[in-house]
Amino acid sequence: MTALVAPRRRPMRLADACYHGLRLIGWLTVTLGCVAALWLMFFVALGNFSFGGTVLQLENFASRYVAASAERQDRFAHFFWLTSAGLFAAVGFFRRHSLLARGAAATSDPRENHHG
Repeated sequence: MTALVAPRRRPMRLADACYHGLRLIGWLTVTLGCVAALWLMFFVALGNFSFGGTVLQLENFASRYVAASAERQDRFAHFFWLTSAGLFAAVGFFRRHSLLARGAAATSDPRENHHG
């Protein structure tokens, strides 16, 4: 009778660290891209979903921002970053499963069996 031996946990290797680091960077990049797309969709909606309307809304926003005082520009920047953080948290919440999904990490085990 053969007893099954539980595999020992191998220590975290450089390949595993690189794998998880790249997964995290990819997740952050896609989530930030989604936040940027949400901002774009906001201006597209303000412009009645037309290119000309969107450009006019962006021009109106830019001219008012440049003409504003420094204090008002700082308040806007504060509002923008808080709203972006909220959007990032919301998108991250809905994307959490893609971050938490455990993939097959890179292995460099010389005893690995190659079949086929």
